[in-house]
Amino acid sequence: MTQYKYQLDKSSKKFNCPSCNKKRFVKYIEIETDNYAENEYGRCDRETSCGYVSYPNNNSIVSYNIILPEIIKPSYIKLDVLQKTLTKYEINPLVKYLYTNYSIEDVKNTINKYKIGTSKCFNESTVFWQVDNIGKIRSGKIMAYNTNTGSRLKSNGGQPLINWVHKALKINSYNLKQCLFGLHLLNDKTRQIAIVESEKTAIIMSIELPQHTWMSTGSLQGFKNEYLEPIKKYEIIAFPDKGGYIKWNETATVLNNIGYNITISSTLEKPQYKDGWDLIDLLLYFDTK
Repeated sequence: MTQYKYQLDKSSKKFNCPSCNKKRFVKYIEIETDNYAENEYGRCDRETSCGYVSYPNNNSIVSYNIILPEIIKPSYIKLDVLQKTLTKYEINPLVKYLYTNYSIEDVKNTINKYKIGTSKCFNESTVFWQVDNIGKIRSGKIMAYNTNTGSRLKSNGGQPLINWVHKALKINSYNLKQCLFGLHLLNDKTRQIAIVESEKTAIIMSIELPQHTWMSTGSLQGFKNEYLEPIKKYEIIAFPDKGGYIKWNETATVLNNIGYNITISSTLEKPQYKDGWDLIDLLLYFDTK
């Protein structure tokens, strides 16, 4: 089987980036020896704010006799686990933020639609359940928010406070295969799907512009065929955060050649908007204007 000599480390281990010095650097690893390449070779996963990447000079194609592993099916969370989180919204930081900015009816409808959960992690947090198009629960992403501003909370090291339900429950040998947040909303009436990066943005935009079915990738890297395949037959309009347009547009070009119908919006690419802004930042910008 043909394979490159090096590949990015697939473990969760991160190093300090040679460019931005944040601990978000993924090193290249030699496949045959399982040893790391030199320290400068790797990729910073802060793609928008840093973007550092360096490939090993001798990353040539070599031949290995590799036995392909058996395809492992996704693991799932039981329905009763999800249902137990659909409560205690008086301590849910994102829900409390929504209630201060939108009507009670709109917020209740949104909670029910997206199955927003509550967790005790990080001294009270929000659970974004990933439920696929056949109703299977892939897992739930647990995130901490500031109740007053709706912004994500970060640790002392500057990293967003994020966990997963299967990790919080200490479920062993869990095979997480993510899907779009909001994928469970597909139905016979679905016409146009709007894609954003952040789960919070999808939720708020579903209140602001309810004529669209809003979903999120959860990250810049989540805009890919693996996540989008279940919505291939639908009209898709995607709104990448400021700085992500080129990457998403390149992906859309490839996918449109195999039958997708994707339009990438450049709404956020104006020079007066800051890198990393999303549609919610744009709404706040015009509110202040």
